[in-house]
Amino acid sequence: GFFKKGESQQFLDRFEWAFAFQEIACRGEDVKLTFEQSTGWKASVIDENGQEIDVMDDSWDTATRPDYLELEKKINEIIPEPLWMRKMGEVQEKGFKFQRKQ
Repeated sequence: GFFKKGESQQFLDRFEWAFAFQEIACRGEDVKLTFEQSTGWKASVIDENGQEIDVMDDSWDTATRPDYLELEKKINEIIPEPLWMRKMGEVQEKGFKFQRKQ
């Protein structure tokens, strides 16, 4: 059958990626990785407000998927305060969610 070891990989190796999408957690942040054949890899953080923050470094090769450690370093540079710390500030400002009046 098609899914015999090796046969399927040989078949799939004939194709190139045209588009890819992946979400990972890096330093507690939600990171969206996308790949388009025409533009290469892009990485962005989805912050607690749903906004996308570009975390690609100009020196990175967009043909290669960004490395986790490189992403972590860039996120630390762009967003120095981790999500948990930002949330603590929200608690101090607004109180705990279960105590807030909607």
